Amino acid sequence: MKTGSILQFLRGGADKAILAAGTALILSTVVAAAADISSDSLKLAPGVVKEPGYETPATTYIVANGTNVYSDHSFYGTKVMGELKRGEHVDALAKVKGYDWLLVGKNGTGIGYVSISMLAPADKFSSR
Repeated sequence: MKTGSILQFLRGGADKAILAAGTALILSTVVAAAADISSDSLKLAPGVVKEPGYETPATTYIVANGTNVYSDHSFYGTKVMGELKRGEHVDALAKVKGYDWLLVGKNGTGIGYVSISMLAPADKFSSR
């Protein structure tokens, strides 16, 4: 490869990398701004702890492993508010911002928190 060709190739690659980085930054800013949910807009059952920040869940979920539903996402020392069984569809009202926990609900009211690790995206769940 000639020196001119190498420089042209490198410049083209750098331009593409800068364009890709700029596009990613713009998209992440738009998605982050659109994803926030006000904690005041959520209705919570008695005993469920309100978190300072929520965002829209990325997908819909089904329970992959049976799990308890907790009053607070901090998990330790929190009250068990209910139980979810494997295969149940989850009414994911919001994701706790900065944590892998979902506020789950019934009839639009948050009944507690479940770790996302106990769930599977609905389009990837297998009942086997």
